[in-house]
Amino acid sequence: MPPTEAEGLGDSFYPFLGNSGYDALHYEIDLDVDPAANTISALTSITAQATEDLEAFNLDLLGLEVHSVAVDGVPAEFWRSGHELTIQPESPLAASSQFEVAVSYSGSPEALDDPGVPFAKMGWLHRDGVIYTLGEPSGSMTWFPSNNHPTDKATYEIQITVPEGVIAASNGLLVDESATDGQTAYTWRMDDPMASYLAAVYIGDFERIDHGPLYDGGPIIRDYVPRDASPDVALALSVTPDVIAFLEERLGPYPFDAYGTIVMPFQLGLALENQTLSIHGPATLGPGIIAHEAAHQWVGNSVSPDDWSEIWVNEGFATYLHLMFETEHFEGDFNDTMTQVHAWLSSEGIGPPKGIELHDLFGATVYYRGAATLHALRLHTNDDTFYKILRTHYDRSAGGTTNTDEFLGIVDEFAGPEAVDLVESWLYDEAVPAFP
Repeated sequence: MPPTEAEGLGDSFYPFLGNSGYDALHYEIDLDVDPAANTISALTSITAQATEDLEAFNLDLLGLEVHSVAVDGVPAEFWRSGHELTIQPESPLAASSQFEVAVSYSGSPEALDDPGVPFAKMGWLHRDGVIYTLGEPSGSMTWFPSNNHPTDKATYEIQITVPEGVIAASNGLLVDESATDGQTAYTWRMDDPMASYLAAVYIGDFERIDHGPLYDGGPIIRDYVPRDASPDVALALSVTPDVIAFLEERLGPYPFDAYGTIVMPFQLGLALENQTLSIHGPATLGPGIIAHEAAHQWVGNSVSPDDWSEIWVNEGFATYLHLMFETEHFEGDFNDTMTQVHAWLSSEGIGPPKGIELHDLFGATVYYRGAATLHALRLHTNDDTFYKILRTHYDRSAGGTTNTDEFLGIVDEFAGPEAVDLVESWLYDEAVPAFP
């Protein structure tokens, strides 16, 4: 029997998430969902490439009943322990070989308590007739087997079958919608690399609002709102084209084929940047938070952290950009905005982004001291150099991952060692530094 508990990828905060030995290339997830009962019958097929000789390998899947596993169409033995699904193919897999693993499973997915998100349940959630998923950082393993770490990105095709009249949305482009025997199957395709935590399912009584491409050859903008939503919801979302244009000026072309927002008919207490279709509750539809989740499509989704301790490269960047857009939208002075942020950081003694503990993963440290770090760099250099650093940081890692050391290397390249020292003081020193 192969071991039932893998070592994971050794992430600083989630050491048992993810698995070594292979590179996931593509996921095909076929979900047959009964929304009333909150049950699924599912088949997930993963195309992967072995990175070493494998007698067995692991996927991350929590809960649910696994009925069968096949590797390249041949039934395989499997064992389960916690969130680890260990699979032993009939024949070992050679390094560099490509293979397909298919997992058949069913049950009622359950949300989980993620220690990095103490303020909310994560994973597959069912509320007031709506199903939605919140995957960051670990929740996606509650509804499909995966290599559940942002360092192993893949393309996705997600088919969701629901009762006729129910809407099902997911990542990327809707490539097929077919009705048979009182059921409707929605097929969504994400052709750009995506981390597993950003995969999403939304099911409920929604209305799709199509805005078409933002410009010739640009991303398709589409939103989903509750069918009985107030007109104020659509009005709030009308800022999206301005947000995307603002971000493209600073970071370059939008990285995916589509973007939009899905609004829940209830409060969430958060918003989340699921790739190409961010999720919001009514309370988070201000222009700043809309800009924040849109900014994540570049910083967080196209370029993701290679370790969850590097979360500031997601949240600090997105916060800085959302504060810029929000200030411009309301015709304010951005230096005044950041002066107020600095005063608050100092008065509250907000510690360094690189000194966080797991329970602070989504705290003010990574968001607002992370944003202030970037502003300090901008003040130390100039706008031209600053935006070259941002663009280069994005361009070099688009479709992949990054970390603090890579960012500091780019700072050194464009602004020199004094700028590196400045950024390091903001990221590592306990006391809040002064702005230059």
